[in-house]
Amino acid sequence: MQAKLRKLLLRCLLALPLVLLVDYCGLLTHLHELDFERHFRYPLGEAAGGSGLQRFAYLRVPSLGAEVRADQPPRLTLLIKSAVANAQRREAIRRTWGYEGRFSDVHLRRVFLLGRGRESEKDVAWEAREHGDILQADFTDAYFNNTLKTMLGMRWASEQFNRSDFYLFVDDDYYVSAKNVLRFLGRGRRSHQPELLFAGHVFQTSPLRHKFSKWYVSLAEYPFDRWPPYVTAGAFVLSRQALLRLYATSVHLPLFRFDDVHLGIVALKAGVPLQHCDDFRFHRPAYRGPDSYSAVIASHGFGDPEEMSRVWNECRSANYA
Repeated sequence: MQAKLRKLLLRCLLALPLVLLVDYCGLLTHLHELDFERHFRYPLGEAAGGSGLQRFAYLRVPSLGAEVRADQPPRLTLLIKSAVANAQRREAIRRTWGYEGRFSDVHLRRVFLLGRGRESEKDVAWEAREHGDILQADFTDAYFNNTLKTMLGMRWASEQFNRSDFYLFVDDDYYVSAKNVLRFLGRGRRSHQPELLFAGHVFQTSPLRHKFSKWYVSLAEYPFDRWPPYVTAGAFVLSRQALLRLYATSVHLPLFRFDDVHLGIVALKAGVPLQHCDDFRFHRPAYRGPDSYSAVIASHGFGDPEEMSRVWNECRSANYA
């Protein structure tokens, strides 16, 4: 009898690491997920609640400028997610794809979105005075606060700068061709795009359940087996009507910590369809000279401002940027 008990105990001890590994990898968790098509609802609790964004005060707001006339609103407003420490990226963007005077016949506007950083903010204060393009709010600038940063831009644009035709939300480590953005939108005042435009690189994926992942999501946080369709938040474009509808819906929903998933949920609740465009590049295409970027609208992977400037200038010289 004792020998049998010892064998049983040994088997349990040998099986325990396997059970823990299976749990750590989230394999068992998938068995308890709810079917998205049949059971999706958001928010998960009874009360809808609010986003909580309104409680964060503005620290700095952009100068609207005398050039924003009633008869000449911007065709495109660039809302660029940045961080306090990324001053070199912002300066490179001001000289390249974010240059407001890039086109003589199209009005562009540029705004950088910031939270509070650990670094000294003296330089940010100087930038705000010098360029008038800083929108900063009183929340900690951290990776999982990107939803706050995105919604900060939507809040300001909806409430204080809602006359632009389109809004491009983009991270500061992107290459952007404003020329290709405008070509996609329709350069003239009459656009070939739908009134409710929410466009970029569209995905529909499943939550990551393995606990070692940076993007691990528990069943308590999100119990469904798939995310709603979402546009990657690194670069996407909204029409004015889409922005206003998304923001109006978002104020009644709690924030989700992944900004792209959050906007996917908001779009689903708001009835705003998503439009996929391959030229919003989630994975950086190899650069083999300007011709290789002739159709690129936006591409991730340009955290080095010198490299971004070099590529953009070469593409501009070839009339692609």
